[in-house]
Amino acid sequence: MNQRELFLRHVAQTSTAPLALEIVKAEACTLQDADGKEYIDLIGGISVANVGHRHPEVLRAIHTQLDAYMHVMVYGEFVQSPQVQYAQYLAQHLPASLNAVYFTNSGAEAVEGAMKLAKRATSRTKIIACKNFIMALHKVRLV
Repeated sequence: MNQRELFLRHVAQTSTAPLALEIVKAEACTLQDADGKEYIDLIGGISVANVGHRHPEVLRAIHTQLDAYMHVMVYGEFVQSPQVQYAQYLAQHLPASLNAVYFTNSGAEAVEGAMKLAKRATSRTKIIACKNFIMALHKVRLV
């Protein structure tokens, strides 16, 4: 079974007609498939490659970091210079009342972090959840 068939069988599809291009290389703004055909990448890895694939400065920064360590816990437990410097940079560009950054890997973690922050900031221990709230708003006349 080839890679495309394995992809279609074992990777959850996000559409009924996935492109299923077998990408073997990405450089700058181009992608190359297994047959050597090149494509312009207009998605950019959904922001993860917004400076292009394999940008030399990004690769240099990655190698520098890998020489120190690859990954340690990032949720405010260990002091890590790159994370601290980035948080400081972001805080300098935010309103004064927003002076801390919570780094996450996904939207789910961001929501969890927001819930924890709300509990911490309000000293309340309960969270109310709503189901079909938007639909209910449409049925209510707002004055």
